[in-house]
Formats: sequence, C-alpha cells, structure tokens
Amino acid sequence: MRVRSLVVTVPLLLWVSYGTVATGQPAALVKVTPLGSHTGELCRNDRALLFEDPTGVRILYDPGRTVDETDGRLGDVHVMLLSHAHSDHIGDVRPSPGGGTCAAPAAGAANPNTNFAAIAALKNAAVLAPGELSGYLSRKIQNIRGTAPAACAEGGLDNIFDVPLPAPCTASLRPGGSRTARRGGASSGVRIAAVQAIHSNGVSASLVDAPGEAPGLSGYGGSEGGFVATFTNGLVAYLTGDTGMFGDMETIISRYYHPSLVVLNMSDTVTLGPNEAIYMMKSLIRPRSVMPSHVNEQATSGGAIRGGTRVDLFQLSVRDYVDVVVPVSDVTRSFDGSGRCVGCR
Repeated sequence: MRVRSLVVTVPLLLWVSYGTVATGQPAALVKVTPLGSHTGELCRNDRALLFEDPTGVRILYDPGRTVDETDGRLGDVHVMLLSHAHSDHIGDVRPSPGGGTCAAPAAGAANPNTNFAAIAALKNAAVLAPGELSGYLSRKIQNIRGTAPAACAEGGLDNIFDVPLPAPCTASLRPGGSRTARRGGASSGVRIAAVQAIHSNGVSASLVDAPGEAPGLSGYGGSEGGFVATFTNGLVAYLTGDTGMFGDMETIISRYYHPSLVVLNMSDTVTLGPNEAIYMMKSLIRPRSVMPSHVNEQATSGGAIRGGTRVDLFQLSVRDYVDVVVPVSDVTRSFDGSGRCVGCR
C-alpha cells in the first residue's frame, strides 16, 4: 500500500503546474469549490460543493443551508445532485453569509420551496435525485416558476443530455442507473451514476405543501442515495451522501467504479463517525484523496484543523494511506485524473 502524508487546509501561495510530457499542454483538471458559511473554514453547516469538468460542465451537490439562488459564488450551474431531502441538504432556510460563528452559523429566513429548487429554477439546471424526489422537486420548481419542469432528455446508451439547458428539468436516478451530462459541442461528458446509501430520506413537515403532514411525521422521499461521477479527465469521484458502512462499498463501489476521490459525509450519530470512516478509507474504498464534509462541527480555525475534532481524529489515522484535502469554503481545489490534488501539499 502506498504511504503518504498529506493534509491540505489553507490555500497555498505557490501552485504547482503539471503538464503532459507528450504535448506540453496543461493536464485537464477537475475543479472542486466548497461553498460554505465562512470563507476559508470548514464549518458546521457546510455541505455544498461545486464541481467543474474540464469541458465546462458545472455540477452543484447538496447546497443545503449555505447557498441559495442569490449567491454570487455559483455562476453557471448545469446539473444539480441531491443525495436526500433532509433539511440540511435540500436547504430549508436561506443562508446568512458570515453570520454567527463557524460552530453555530446564523440562519436566514425560512424557504419552504427549498434552496435547492430555487437554484434549479433560476439556473435552468438538470436535477438528478434518488427515489421519489424528482417529482417532489418538480413541484417545488413549479411553485417558483409557475410551470412544471420537463423530464430531462436522455439519448443513446449513455443517457446523454446536453447542457446548458433553456429551462430546468428533473429526473430520477436510482442505484444501477446513470446519466451523462455533456457540454454542447464536446465529444464526451460527465457520467453520473447512483449508488446506495444507508440513512433515511424523510421530507421535513415544514417543506411539505398544504395540506401538509400530521404533527411528528415527515413526508415520503423514497430512498436516499450517493453518486459516482466520472469526469472527462478520468477522475472518478464517490459522493457518499449521508450513510453508514455497507459491504458494497468494497464489492461494488471500490471494485467496479474504482473511485480515486471520495467526498465523505462524516459526523457521527446520524452518519459515518470518524472511526467507521477510518476503516472505510483503509479497508473498503482505498482512494487517492478524500474530502471530509458534513462534519457538524467547527473543524478548522484560520484554515487549519482544530485539535480534538472529529476531522482531526480522522486525518491523524488515515493520512499515511490517503491524501486528506480539507474542503475549506471558497478555496478551489484541482484534481487530475488519478485523484491527486494538484498544487496541494
């Protein structure tokens, strides 16, 4: 097994440029930008990640409570992925940028149509969601725009759809299925496959349209899920969603998809705790790089990991096996096809 020691937190002053030997052209890189509550930190509510493929396809994953449609950090959003409908992922309240503390970020006004749907409605995004959520999100987008979005197109054996779109669309994506988002004019696209997660997927009563749910109950959202995104430079990223461990992490996700980058939802009590996450990295997935997210704590201070946190325990235990890239807000990381964070130490 390769032995490495790499923990990436604050941005570097010097970025290393890698090129191909044969052509001298820069290697194609996937950009990943965390969109959290406090710039330069990994904070309690941070979930949202924006991926940009070398072809220009831009994918927003689980915007949660730190991003809405007014956020200037977004730019174009072509595809949106939702792992499940819990409030901290779909976004039940609008963000309050920089408000509160990293440990207890401030929240804005309630958003019964969800931050996720508001972004999709404005950005004309293709919405891919597990279970029965595509129909639910379609209704939320209809509440905002006045008309229901169309079903996302699919063409050929790879279920290809081209972006950018003139209007939002919605589609279900369940384990074993995939769709490919291709930037218009490109020869290839980003393949997005759904994989299982073990969690739950209830829709908060505050996000259920009238007549609503009985007190104490949540709406039916179908199955929760994770995603495996294969980018055009060869990078394979496993987005775990909220989950516990399961055997198919090794037999299907590792052996079939071979992810080189894992975005790991890790907190404890409600999803993978640090000890389970350590075992997952060492024994089940074995990627090149991992980005711990959904940590439900103030993981950093001044961009550096805080001692005694779950993220600290995790990185101390896995850093000799996998490159730990801490997703501090508003700092873009660039990954090559092997899962290496280029320019990171």
